[in-house]
Amino acid sequence: MAIQSPSAEASTFLFGAGGAASWVLNGFQREGISVAGFIDDAAERIRTVGSVLVYAPDDARISRSDRDTATVVCAVMNPAVDEDAIQRRLRELGWRNVQTLGTYGRMELRKTGRRCSMLDGGSLEHHSGELKHARSLLCDAHSQAVFDAFVAFCRELDDTGFPPISPNPYFPSDLPRWCERLRLIDCGAFDGDSVRAAQSHGYTIEASISFEPDPANFNRLATNIVSIAGAMAWPCGVSDQTRMLRFAAQGDTGSSVSATGDVHVQCVTLDDTIPHFAPNLIKLDIEGSEESALRGAERLIRSHRPGIAVSVYHLPTDIWRIPLYLSEILGADTKFFLRRHSRTIADTVLYVFPQQ
Repeated sequence: MAIQSPSAEASTFLFGAGGAASWVLNGFQREGISVAGFIDDAAERIRTVGSVLVYAPDDARISRSDRDTATVVCAVMNPAVDEDAIQRRLRELGWRNVQTLGTYGRMELRKTGRRCSMLDGGSLEHHSGELKHARSLLCDAHSQAVFDAFVAFCRELDDTGFPPISPNPYFPSDLPRWCERLRLIDCGAFDGDSVRAAQSHGYTIEASISFEPDPANFNRLATNIVSIAGAMAWPCGVSDQTRMLRFAAQGDTGSSVSATGDVHVQCVTLDDTIPHFAPNLIKLDIEGSEESALRGAERLIRSHRPGIAVSVYHLPTDIWRIPLYLSEILGADTKFFLRRHSRTIADTVLYVFPQQ
């Protein structure tokens, strides 16, 4: 089927077709905001995001006059990418109206009341008490600033209050170190990057069990950990029940459990599957299934009181439900920190240090 040029009526484009692209697109589609296409230099390799076409910045199918009237929203979450350089280059190619996601979102909210944040800020409206309680658990001003900025971005697309992005996801240098000899459970292991990061930060891997249900990711994971003594990999998802679930396998970091997924995968509870493994660190980045996985590991967590690094940016309720749940089962003396490792709310991680 021939690829058609975008229509004149649909003149908003998103720049960045990488791992966060479908997440950003969901926010626009939730609010009924039409997206004409994605702009990305990798357009020959990444042809679509969902059903939306990806175009190169200088794609001849988009005329100079169309570029002149269109809006491009820069939605790159990767902090290593120079967003200012992207905007300058796009303008040189004739894209006159280039905006950040925050700027575009605030304008859209003022004009139409539509809130195109990746997470629906309306989900926070009736939980002010829970949000206040979750914020009170955080141990430092940096964590509280991340929390406040996270909520402000979800509600109003306000991206002006974020503290600096923290480097080294799961091993930030401004937080206490984990146990030096790690017994790691890695949920959402992707290609083994977290295990390798632990080694690069000077940790010894005493034992690790990595869970990754995406077939393409699992193949890379198995290859990458074969030389690490004590490392094991399971081609399973992690949940609060041991069952088969539909899964959207994308072969990247965005693969997730989904009611419309293209494959079925085995999901397991950690309590059922590895009841005698004594972890001292559990890492979870599983695209919105984090709370479910934690509930399926409650016996392990209560018994062994491991450190926990858990992503809290996939669902709007995770920012308060996950810390409140972990505080309930680990006790009031548990230390909680919040750090973000990418732009806006992407890669926001809750770090949990139970008292032994």
